[in-house]
Amino acid sequence: MPNKEYPYYFIKLGKLYYVNESCRNVKRKEISSYEFTNDELVAFPFDTQSIAKQTADECGGYIVVRNATFEDYISQ
Repeated sequence: MPNKEYPYYFIKLGKLYYVNESCRNVKRKEISSYEFTNDELVAFPFDTQSIAKQTADECGGYIVVRNATFEDYISQ
């Protein structure tokens, strides 16, 4: 089954793709910042839809489903 395809998920915000989130505590308040790119090749792929959905809800984006073989996913 090396050619079997599996779903994975990106988060989009307009034309931008989610790359990373960082959290820090500032004066006892946790602040999150999100990093985005316009290049899907460097976007962060999620392998779990529920985690992608939760993160998308937090940053105001939406999820996009892609399918790829396991090797293609790893290279992403």
